[in-house]
Amino acid sequence: MADRRRMQLWLLDAVLGFLEEHPRFVRTLLRPAAVAPWLGPRLMVLPRAFLGATAFEIHDVNLHSGRIGIGGVEEILTGSKLIHLLHTTLASRVGEAEKDRALYELGESLCRWEVSQALEHGRWAPAALAPLILGGRILDEVRTDPLTARFFVRTLRMMSRLITDEGGWGHLEFDVSSLPLRVTLSNSQEARWLGPSSGPVCRFYAGIVAGYAGTLAGEPMRAREVACRAAGHPACVFEVERAEGR
Repeated sequence: MADRRRMQLWLLDAVLGFLEEHPRFVRTLLRPAAVAPWLGPRLMVLPRAFLGATAFEIHDVNLHSGRIGIGGVEEILTGSKLIHLLHTTLASRVGEAEKDRALYELGESLCRWEVSQALEHGRWAPAALAPLILGGRILDEVRTDPLTARFFVRTLRMMSRLITDEGGWGHLEFDVSSLPLRVTLSNSQEARWLGPSSGPVCRFYAGIVAGYAGTLAGEPMRAREVACRAAGHPACVFEVERAEGR
């Protein structure tokens, strides 16, 4: 079983690497199929995205019910001003410290729900792919096995492209070789609305990072912002580690 899993991982990583290195091939030959009405909707979210479809092309819109979703996960599109209003309105009701805790928990819970919904509906990735992405030992594996690390980062990059880049949240980069794991966010909406500041302000996004990382890793994770664009840094940086003892 281990040899079979390793072969699957190697083949998938080779295919994803080829697609990343040949964007013109993807745009010219694969993307037309990924967005074709006769084929695209039959494909799962991640394979369709790797073939060149954007989040906007993958979303399902039900005009009758007024609902929008992607891969079985319902969404609501809203203005980025909501981020600012969450901070200011909560702070006026419960104070800064409690506001920060509430926003972190809100982001974490939201992302745990989104990932669990994606897995439950089985439309984000083929059944054979999910165990290669998820697992309680994934953090240990990515630090000891370059193949697993490379595949995991490729998958994270595509998921973040769909959710954060094309969702208007900013751009994420992952360093799974560092300890703690480091996630860099360029163009944070929280930093944009709440800066300039003397320290980190991205409480909601810290919870989002923790929620996604913990669900994908199969164990509770804690994210802490150690650099913030609102405080004058080039980008926002989060350190992510296991949450034992928090």
